[in-house]
Amino acid sequence: MKAVDVIVSGRVQAVGFRAFTRRNALMLGVRGYVENLEDGRVHAVLEGDDHQVDKLLEMMRQGPRSARVQGVTVRPVEAAGYQGFEAR
Repeated sequence: MKAVDVIVSGRVQAVGFRAFTRRNALMLGVRGYVENLEDGRVHAVLEGDDHQVDKLLEMMRQGPRSARVQGVTVRPVEAAGYQGFEAR
């Protein structure tokens, strides 16, 4: 089980980034949430099997076609036991 806190910077709001992340998280079986921050970045908490979380992080580094990801910061956190994946 892997749990990480993620901050994504760049052009990542108003480009479908949260929907993209939620869709791929559900496909991979990753749990947690994704939300916009007031400063234009996107914040996510991801929980799941190591391989699934790593795959979703790889996808988030690319983002949807209209996004321009400039940076992704990942730090390990304690698993909170989320059920499902929510775009807030």
